[in-house]
Amino acid sequence: MSNFARLGYSIVFPLFLFFSAVFCMSTRTNNLLHLSILLLLLSLFRQDNRQALAEVLREQWQTWTLLVAFFIYFALSNLWGHTPQLIDSLLTHGVYLIFYLLLMATLLSSPRTRRLAMLSVVAGITVLSLWTLIVDHTLVLTARAVSPENPGPTNVIDLAGYCGIGILISCMLLKEKVSHWLYIPIIVMLIMMLLTQSRGPLISLAIAIGFTLHLQVFTRRNLLIVGALAVLVGLVLFLTPVGDMLLARFEELGAQSGLRLSIWRHTLAEIANQPWLGRGFDYDLDFINYSGEHITTTHSIYLGSLLKGGVIGLLLLLAVVACGLWQAWRKRRNDSRHSLAILLYALIFMASQGMFIVSNPRETWVLFWLPLGIALSKGLMAKR
Repeated sequence: MSNFARLGYSIVFPLFLFFSAVFCMSTRTNNLLHLSILLLLLSLFRQDNRQALAEVLREQWQTWTLLVAFFIYFALSNLWGHTPQLIDSLLTHGVYLIFYLLLMATLLSSPRTRRLAMLSVVAGITVLSLWTLIVDHTLVLTARAVSPENPGPTNVIDLAGYCGIGILISCMLLKEKVSHWLYIPIIVMLIMMLLTQSRGPLISLAIAIGFTLHLQVFTRRNLLIVGALAVLVGLVLFLTPVGDMLLARFEELGAQSGLRLSIWRHTLAEIANQPWLGRGFDYDLDFINYSGEHITTTHSIYLGSLLKGGVIGLLLLLAVVACGLWQAWRKRRNDSRHSLAILLYALIFMASQGMFIVSNPRETWVLFWLPLGIALSKGLMAKR
């Protein structure tokens, strides 16, 4: 039974990764996660499986300990946030995330299941991108929005963030085993990213590649591929309105930065009276910005953690992030620093996006927890 359970979660969890990339906040998709967790627990009746899981926990016990402390602390923050009824909910989210990361670490550490899991993510983001390009391309291009029927994130910036994750995972898979068909989803996701006219994902992607992959990409084959992609992107920008709109978006960068800074200044003012413990997990911003916009989020997971959990909460988050970066750095020679690039991309992107990262499965699971799970997994020797 234990072997069947292991085989079961090796199939069901990649299905969850696929459908959670397509459908944001879907109850039916979440059932696949519940089934994966159940199968993982059933597999532990076999000693070999228990020893494998124990090895994962033992090798990175500091990281798992910090994660548990992080979830418990923010659950307890509901006490001074005067919402004690939410403690159970947050602890439940934390348990799900722990199992999610354990499943990621287990599957990505095995050559037999690693590629299937990562291909599931790429396939899910590619399907979502194709759906949006076919159905919502006009709405994305003109209003930078998606229709209510779109199964993915409601914010096109998050959609572009998905695409950046998918592109980097595709590059990692190409390094591990050359499969030329993977260039197809890369092109689809790149076009989708450009169509959203989102600056943050593009800047994060450029920094992640420039700071982590620069020694690996300057080969003749890669330069030819980059040249072909550059020509394709140039044609898209030149022959469609996307080029002018994207240029206009970068010209607005100064004004938009001012809006972000005003939100962050207000967040720091909110936390001034309770700097150490914060305002509690359920606390949100609620003010009208100078632009007339009603602001409810911090537009930064780091400031969101500071607002909700104070200095202690922010330090716990940064400690978890540091553990992820350290693990990614340790295996840089095995995976050509692709894990490091994926995590660095996520950390830069989320610095100016989102509010908090502990929740039911939604876009933050793809944009933060997935990159962290990749970083915490064992690397495989890259194909030379």
